[in-house]
Amino acid sequence: MKKKTTILLSALTVLALISSCDRNENVPQAASSIRFAAPVQTKATDAVNTADVFQVRDLFNNGSYHINNTLRWNATDSKWVYGTAADYEWIGGDHLFFSWLEHNESYSTAAFFGTGLSASGNTLTIPAKVLSTSAHQYDFMYSNPVSRNTSGNDYSDVPLIFNHLFAQVAMSFKISDETPDGEQPIHLYGVYLNDNFINSKETVITFNDGGTADVVFNNAIHSGNFSARTDFAGVSYPRGAVPIDILSQQQKNTKDFYYFWPATEAELSEVIDVVYQMGDEKVPGTDDPLIRTSRLSFPKGTSWKGGHKYSYTVTYMGGIFKVEESVKDWNYSELSASAEDQSAMASWIGWESATCTISGREITFKTDPQHRLMPIHGMFKIYSPTQCTYHINLSQNVSYYSFDHDFGNGVVDTSSGTIGTSTGDIHPGVTIDFYIYADDDDRPAAGQPDITADLSFSVQASGGREFSLDSELQRDGAYTIIIPSM
Repeated sequence: MKKKTTILLSALTVLALISSCDRNENVPQAASSIRFAAPVQTKATDAVNTADVFQVRDLFNNGSYHINNTLRWNATDSKWVYGTAADYEWIGGDHLFFSWLEHNESYSTAAFFGTGLSASGNTLTIPAKVLSTSAHQYDFMYSNPVSRNTSGNDYSDVPLIFNHLFAQVAMSFKISDETPDGEQPIHLYGVYLNDNFINSKETVITFNDGGTADVVFNNAIHSGNFSARTDFAGVSYPRGAVPIDILSQQQKNTKDFYYFWPATEAELSEVIDVVYQMGDEKVPGTDDPLIRTSRLSFPKGTSWKGGHKYSYTVTYMGGIFKVEESVKDWNYSELSASAEDQSAMASWIGWESATCTISGREITFKTDPQHRLMPIHGMFKIYSPTQCTYHINLSQNVSYYSFDHDFGNGVVDTSSGTIGTSTGDIHPGVTIDFYIYADDDDRPAAGQPDITADLSFSVQASGGREFSLDSELQRDGAYTIIIPSM
């Protein structure tokens, strides 16, 4: 199961232009000044950075700009002011306000995007821009549009709420901490975003009369590597080795976040390459290393949205690669992941065929020589979260079934278990044996329908987050457990 967090983070900042003039809110004056709402705290940042300068427009009657200016912070007067002109007055008609970042304390929008950025009417056109680790890291922002019509006598302060155009992403590669002792290390040659990865787009932002900005990305292409690729030269890469930061191409314990274009699920398919040798495997008949390339996709359903921050770990264990995802607060700094932030990583081992009849996804109780129903024996492993409680569940007819576990330290009459490192816990990566029982007295009579129940698996991380394990343990669909008729 991919850990795709569904928390939607608001990537907003609020800009203020505060005027010293007083006015009666209930009795609008034709010559009253246009003012902008005071800043508030948001989930993304406490307030707009006072080093930022913004372009601001007031599109009047869907024709010309009544305001075509910049807004900057005046530290002397402690307020936001126009770059030119002291003030703008309300005039009768329709007003559409919108804004975007002109420059921050170290860089400008013009320098970042180059020539071709232009505003016309309610549309901002941004030319193609290649994003990479060598490009300047620039947090471009654009506002939600605000509509006002003076016939409604609404001369209240205009709130400019800003959105981040880009997403932030960090990625690392490591050997799973749950890799069994004695498993041969791989020899790593490279891990990187490959030539399928799109890192250049054009943008058209339309500030609609209705409070939303429509953002369209055009001419999405691969334009050079996102990172200059490091050759890791086939060096042994065992469990416990320092992770590889895929984007900075450095071996380090923390990840670096970079700005990325928002991306669709299709654009994130088969874009990660891992080049490696399994143990000391050779090309048949030679002494040459057998070098493999695994091409990976981001977790199913993944898409990147502007103003969201994503962290990924590509994990290798026993010939299997797993891409784990979590979504972070915009100002989050990558540190060690807690069990609550870990994705589910589990594997299905199988059914013991001596205990049941296996027909596709249908698992039917067998009987012993005395025609008594035998307990069905299933097996699986959980690698992460490394601290969690798992649950084995049945739907419909549940009163006909019961569970036992055998952890090697006695049989536990429960359908749950605890993963961890404390005494009595099941350690991550250890085979979990479970048994499904049915009472002979409950068997349907000959000619009656069989009793069926669908199996499912779930997990609750140590911090309380609950999610399904079925995408890991039942990838081809749910197993149906069948009590056959006499």
